[in-house]
Amino acid sequence: MVIEIEDLEFRWQPGAPRVLAIEDLRVAQGERLFIKGPSGSGKSTLLSLISGVTTAATGSVRVLDQALERLGSIKRDHFRADHIGYIFQMFNLIPYLSVVDNVTLPCRFSARRRANALSRSRDLDTEARRLLRQLDMDHPDLHRRAVTTLSVGQQQRVAAARALMGAPELLIADEPTSALDADRRESFIQLLFDECRASGATLVFVSHDASLEPLFDRTLDLAAVNRAAPPALAGMGEG
Repeated sequence: MVIEIEDLEFRWQPGAPRVLAIEDLRVAQGERLFIKGPSGSGKSTLLSLISGVTTAATGSVRVLDQALERLGSIKRDHFRADHIGYIFQMFNLIPYLSVVDNVTLPCRFSARRRANALSRSRDLDTEARRLLRQLDMDHPDLHRRAVTTLSVGQQQRVAAARALMGAPELLIADEPTSALDADRRESFIQLLFDECRASGATLVFVSHDASLEPLFDRTLDLAAVNRAAPPALAGMGEG
């Protein structure tokens, strides 16, 4: 299993109400998991726990057989850099770097991902351009431009290429298609699937776009499984 969650309870501070409570969740290697749920059902909190950005005082979150709650913050940062690609909802691109330099950024922090990238292409820039080309960003004049000059949809695709760089074992995508039109949404999803299939990676994908749900191996309705969700919220379905 790539992700194993047991008896998890999360509160933002001691004594505060539970935000997330999941008895058991397991995600296998290579699985494509679609997570849905209305606002407030705990989707962003769950992604933060799986990626090791936050930890819970109760229960266990294991990723690639590593209990994240047993690692200090620095070791969790290193673990995330080596093994997890994250497409953030707000992109989190570095404004003063070029498109290519943003894509190759994970390889500055992870020797493992650098080696993976170099096993696919002759150098990091070539691998970055390969990923960008798959996302319909095959324009030489774009590659050296600052990301702040790109459209929102283009920035979203750069963020996806960065997450895929170096073939991490786990890819987390938080509303990654919100700025893409229908045609680019389809090619974007196909790239994620193709890249994950090639490397054997697991994909955890959060979206409000119900039309994408049938493409995935399994759906997790977080409002239904989160025992901390208010009863009214748990019955709302997708929202």
